[in-house]
Amino acid sequence: MTKEVEAESVAYCVCSSFGLDTSDYSFPYIAGWSSSREMKEMKASMDVIRKTAGEMIDQLTEELEIILEEKQKTELHDKYGILVDALEAAGYRYDYRESEPGHIVLAPDGTHEIAGYLQFESWGDIKDWLEDTIAEGTDISERVDRALYPFKFDYTLEEEMFRGNGDRYAICHVDEDTPGKQHLFMNMAMVKEDGITIDAANYKCVYSGRLHENEKLDDLYAVFNDNPPADYKAHSMSVSDVIITNRGGDMQAYYVDRFGFAELPDFAVQREKILDIVPEIENVDYENDLTCISFYAAECAEFPVMGEVHYDLTLPEALEAYEKIPSERMHGLKCVGFDLKDGSDYEGMQSLMIEGKIQKEFLNSIPGFRENSYVQNAISRVEKYLEERHPNVENPLESNKKVDNEKNISKEKKREGAEYTDETNTEKKKGGNEPMRNVNLEENELTITAIFQQHTKEETIQTLKEALEVMEQEESDPENDEMIEIINSTVGKLQQIEDKYYYSLDLNYYLNNLENDAYEA
Repeated sequence: MTKEVEAESVAYCVCSSFGLDTSDYSFPYIAGWSSSREMKEMKASMDVIRKTAGEMIDQLTEELEIILEEKQKTELHDKYGILVDALEAAGYRYDYRESEPGHIVLAPDGTHEIAGYLQFESWGDIKDWLEDTIAEGTDISERVDRALYPFKFDYTLEEEMFRGNGDRYAICHVDEDTPGKQHLFMNMAMVKEDGITIDAANYKCVYSGRLHENEKLDDLYAVFNDNPPADYKAHSMSVSDVIITNRGGDMQAYYVDRFGFAELPDFAVQREKILDIVPEIENVDYENDLTCISFYAAECAEFPVMGEVHYDLTLPEALEAYEKIPSERMHGLKCVGFDLKDGSDYEGMQSLMIEGKIQKEFLNSIPGFRENSYVQNAISRVEKYLEERHPNVENPLESNKKVDNEKNISKEKKREGAEYTDETNTEKKKGGNEPMRNVNLEENELTITAIFQQHTKEETIQTLKEALEVMEQEESDPENDEMIEIINSTVGKLQQIEDKYYYSLDLNYYLNNLENDAYEA
């Protein structure tokens, strides 16, 4: 009976601590028992009740706090998911106990303890702080940028390591859904004794980051074992984990052993194959190879086919042709560009240098160009060319203004007629030293092309021919005869222009002019 009453008393104390009133049942039960007990016996039972109830209250309080925090985490992530991920990438965790509406407290992770806690009034303030962190250009900036704007990046941090983008490391854990589970947390001696082979296919990358100059394997172990980064979501570093490092292009992999680290000679190569990392192209003849990229020099940067243009050149030939194009011509700003032919989504013609101003910032803002060795090599060579031939390049801001002005001028000139050059029925020209046959498309011909344009140049020509047949069957009159003449000349000129130049025509410009003229009439 005594044990039952002690249990009832403990239950009453625990429930009361959490706001549950059981007195209507507990009091009569306890009172009936205690009325026939000696004080000594009751005191002994009270000690048991107090000790047991206290332990249970502490344990339940801790468990309830964990449940409540998990609930808060879920609710917070549902509402501010990206910002929560980003602040963790910045090295801070949301403090659920200290934070309240209008007062957000962020606790630092192990690598930011010196900086201390951060406090904000709103999530908008946190967003501004994160943007400032990105602008600082530090190692943390990259992580925050990836968390806030993942669409800006084509490769994971682990892939960046294998691609040689700076000194980096990656931490891999055994994937428990693979056969590797058999050696989870086993030291290397046991692995060898059991004849187990460490295979990268049985691992997954759980974290990757920048490797600092004097950072060693022991340093990484200490960080990820004691107080890991806020955005690290795996177990603390343990035996059977693998660390991959790339320092100055030297790729190494190490098995975390009971004491120290064991080198894994084949692991990094295996992992690279799994990720399908394409090795950088070596021994490329950037000077003369036109297979993947060729260059052109044009009188007009906005519309390369307007005016004088020389294409399918090497870069030195394009620069030479560029120098020979008079800058005073009014079709637009002269340029050197490239025609990428590497099978990627970024194939096609793109300006490389406009009036002595290299388009490096714009090109590097596009992942497909930033990661392309051909484009990057071309940028470097043009930079060297400008340093040697044009040391006093005009101010970039003034150059940009000039580009905008020239775009307006080029649109006005289109009303007077557009001049195109093509190499049809001639041998391929190099360096622009030989004369190239000109093809003039007048404004009325461009307007006709715009009216009848189809998906391809060939379809447009066919449509024009069909319209021509209909008009030739009608009775002759001055207006009809004039239209037949315009369509005939348009078809003849379109047949002489290559497809890639046809598609660069701004035909909507002429359609808009036609609509405006009709509206004004």
